[in-house]
Amino acid sequence: MHIEHQKRKPIIHSSAWVASNAVISGEVIVEEEVYISYGAVIIAERAPIHIKKGTIIMDNVVLKSSGGKTISYPLLIEEHTLIGPYAYLIGCTIKKECFLAAGAKVYNGAYIGEESIIEINGTVHDDTKLAPRTRVPVQHSATGEPVKLYPPDSRDKSIKEVEALNFLDTLFQVKDKSKDLKYVAALEKYRHMLFQHKSEGIIKNFDSKSIGKW
Repeated sequence: MHIEHQKRKPIIHSSAWVASNAVISGEVIVEEEVYISYGAVIIAERAPIHIKKGTIIMDNVVLKSSGGKTISYPLLIEEHTLIGPYAYLIGCTIKKECFLAAGAKVYNGAYIGEESIIEINGTVHDDTKLAPRTRVPVQHSATGEPVKLYPPDSRDKSIKEVEALNFLDTLFQVKDKSKDLKYVAALEKYRHMLFQHKSEGIIKNFDSKSIGKW
């Protein structure tokens, strides 16, 4: 499904292959020879998404960008990268020739250096920077710069690192409120943004033989 959002349409190269039940919405650029598999959802919300040449997006992947009045988180996936099934990426940069295995998660402002590997169910948190050729092992989480890696049995330490990121302040600009009020204010802002999808229009349903050119 090919959707126009806020008067911005996806641009998909004619040599790309997109599964018939994939959803692509808003300012999304898909370059040559990109493969987007079944159930993938790619949504650009107030910031662009750019998927570069030869990248493979596997089944049920979710790719999102986000932006507001004061901050923007575009999503960039560079050449010849593989994003495994059920991965979730939002507002991050993935450099060329990376491998993100099934269930990988990468959050706003994160930077994944070229030829890096995020193994099954690995997580890279907000604003974390991975140097080229970094490996995040199975079920580990990565935070900060320089990066710290936490195994699944060190949950308490990783929670403290994630809380220090103050993602509600960063993403939703809800400073000067108590923790509970920040959550409510952030939820209201996010709901307002999401309801803008009510006005979007489906351009067409498409298969691999009817994808638009540049």
